[in-house]
Amino acid sequence: MHAMSSMSDVTWTTRALLEWIESHLEARGVDGVKVVARHLVAEALGCDVMDLFTDPDRPASEEERASLRRLVARASAGEPLQQILGRSGFMLRDFKVTSDVLVPRDATESLVRAVMTFTRGVDPEDRPQPWRIADVGTGSGCIAITLALELEQSQVKAIDCSEAALAVAGANIERHGVADRVEVLHGNLLEPLQAPQHIIVSNPPYISDARWEQLDPIVRDHDPELALRAGVDGLDVVRPLIGAAPDLLEAGGLLALEVDDWHTDQVAELCTKAGLVNARVLKDAWGDDRCVLAEAPLD
Repeated sequence: MHAMSSMSDVTWTTRALLEWIESHLEARGVDGVKVVARHLVAEALGCDVMDLFTDPDRPASEEERASLRRLVARASAGEPLQQILGRSGFMLRDFKVTSDVLVPRDATESLVRAVMTFTRGVDPEDRPQPWRIADVGTGSGCIAITLALELEQSQVKAIDCSEAALAVAGANIERHGVADRVEVLHGNLLEPLQAPQHIIVSNPPYISDARWEQLDPIVRDHDPELALRAGVDGLDVVRPLIGAAPDLLEAGGLLALEVDDWHTDQVAELCTKAGLVNARVLKDAWGDDRCVLAEAPLD
């Protein structure tokens, strides 16, 4: 945005900034330029997006323009808006995100809703008090925290092998006031668990090597590779997770996984071979096969 600073005859109002940034980002192939521009300007001005439209002729200060130049440079380089802002929405709540965690996706909301549907289907007289839940590969903690907030009678273990990710999850746990019910655990898959759980939920790495090469660069270059890649067939993490789950699920307990749409049937078969029952595939909000659910057999 050096051109912006050199045009002294232009008064850089909110309206003018939005128009210039939209054009600038569109020329660089950035998706959703109107949304990105609005959020960047609101961030630089320290206001809500809606405020941009109530005072469109407000002139920006040089300090605000300097801040905006830095933000636009990052967006122009393909950095996701959520990482630029340091926050992302998930099921109508805000979560801190950094380059150390996966930006929460809509597909993962489908996974959380599937878990909620399962809990509602349990006879009230049989519902555990509390639900013991493990979120494996917690990242930002969005799954663990959302379930804790939606299921007030719950104790959640948020597990990750990345200490940097757990630091982000810990900040989000504090932000949402669930530190008394969500505990972060450092370790690989289910190894940190000391007791069987009623629910094991995970959005594990599931991108195969071939799919990795086809990913949108905005994902491949900015989301943590550790949270995405999982070997030749994308199941290097899913296989051991399914293998360990039966020993760490209560009778009738649920394993809920988000996986790639092209290997959901294979994952469901792995669940059955591991001794789990009622394996089924659910679609996400976009109509793609996305979640695999299976249960530990009843005693």
